[in-house]
Amino acid sequence: MIRLRMARSRSNMLILPALVASFLAACGGMEPPKTYTIGVVSYVSILEPVIEGFKTGMADLGYVEGENVIYIYNGVLGSELQVIDAEIESLLAQDVDLLFPVGNLAALQTKQAVAGTDMPVVFGAVSNPVEGGIVAGIAHPGGNLTGVQNGTETAAALEWLVRITPGADKVYLPYNPSDPVAMIGIAMLEGVPEQLGIELVLDEVGSTDEAVAAIESLPDDIDAIFALPSPTITGGEDSDKLIRAAIGRRLPMGSSAPSNAMLITLTADLFEVGKQTARMANQVLQGSKPADLPVETAEFYLTINLKRAEAIGLYIPDDILEQADNIVR
Repeated sequence: MIRLRMARSRSNMLILPALVASFLAACGGMEPPKTYTIGVVSYVSILEPVIEGFKTGMADLGYVEGENVIYIYNGVLGSELQVIDAEIESLLAQDVDLLFPVGNLAALQTKQAVAGTDMPVVFGAVSNPVEGGIVAGIAHPGGNLTGVQNGTETAAALEWLVRITPGADKVYLPYNPSDPVAMIGIAMLEGVPEQLGIELVLDEVGSTDEAVAAIESLPDDIDAIFALPSPTITGGEDSDKLIRAAIGRRLPMGSSAPSNAMLITLTADLFEVGKQTARMANQVLQGSKPADLPVETAEFYLTINLKRAEAIGLYIPDDILEQADNIVR
């Protein structure tokens, strides 16, 4: 009988704290675990890996979708400003805890929408956010926004294209003057052609099809083609049209846009950009202010596509290949 009473006493000791915790929670003495809601804004399909990487990074940090984090994402919006603005307003009306815009246009429109509020914003895959008017500075972003930038490798990507192309003197660059991302890229090439000893032939085009037509009619003295990151020219499957046109002219083509299908690309891994952005989002959700978190720069990688080199009859020396992070064979 004594042993039985002792066993019951121990059992009661174990049950009692659980009952107290349940009672306190029911009375408001203990707050339930916080569930965060994150609104995602994206306008171009080529940046979808950023969102995938972001969710993976958040999961690695303990944010389980459907349990302690909810993502509101209604898919790629396109570049119509009214559509993007309407989506941001809709997300704000749903009391999100954080906005996650992907790409320059989404980040810029989000900045305008949250002006005068305390809504935190962490962006991903933005090129030169200072030049683009998204943050005041890299070390001290100010305002409501911080995040991860890429595109800083544009000048180096052009240099690699010239190194790979024997005797390159003239490089053709099509761009859409109404595309803010492309214009930022051109600004980042200021003075670079002179340093490389080449002529950069800039050509205004309004679409991928216009760029393809221009490539097909290029004069014979053009030695290579360089493509900037540009949602209106190199976004999605559009880059494939440019690549086919370049192969048709047997011209090497390089870019700092995210595409391993070109001869040479120097660009960030968009999935990893998303994971990097997730780490910053976690800091903000845990209380850090975006204004105090310096903008981070994504790591970039050199990819050489030997299939494209073979298609245009270009030999790439081993000493160049040894410096590539990725080789497509």
